[in-house]
Amino acid sequence: MTCLLSAQTVRVGTFDKAGIAVAYYRSPLWAEALKSQMAAMQAAKRANDTQKIKELEEWGRKSQDLAHRQLTGKAPITNILEALAPAFPEIAKQAQVEKIVADLPEGSMQAVDVTDFILDWLKVDEATRKIVKELRKNK
Repeated sequence: MTCLLSAQTVRVGTFDKAGIAVAYYRSPLWAEALKSQMAAMQAAKRANDTQKIKELEEWGRKSQDLAHRQLTGKAPITNILEALAPAFPEIAKQAQVEKIVADLPEGSMQAVDVTDFILDWLKVDEATRKIVKELRKNK
C-alpha cells in the first residue's frame, strides 16, 4: 500500500513596499522617532554642541534621502522592516499566514496581502490609507 502525501501550500504574508513606506513615514511610530531627534537637536543647540548638531542634521538628510529612495523602490526598506518586526507575529496570526516577507520566495507558497494589517498596526490616518490605496491601484 502506497501512502501519498499532498504538498501543503504555505500561506505567506506579503505587502506593498511603497505603500508601507508611505504609511511608515506618515505614522505615529515615525513621528515619535522624529520627536526624539528634534529633542536631541534642541538639547545640542542649548549645549552649543556643534558636533552633535552636525550629526543630527546629517541624520535628517540621510533619513529624508532614504525615504525618497524607498518610496521609488531604489532602496531596501530594512529600517522599516526592523521597526515593524514586533508587529509581524500578531499580524501573521490575524492574517492566518506562516510568516510575513517583503519578497515572496519561490516554491509552493500562497501570497496573502497583509498591507492593511500593517496599516492598522501603524495607526495610519484615512489620508494615508487613501495614498496607499492609490499606490496599490497604480501598480
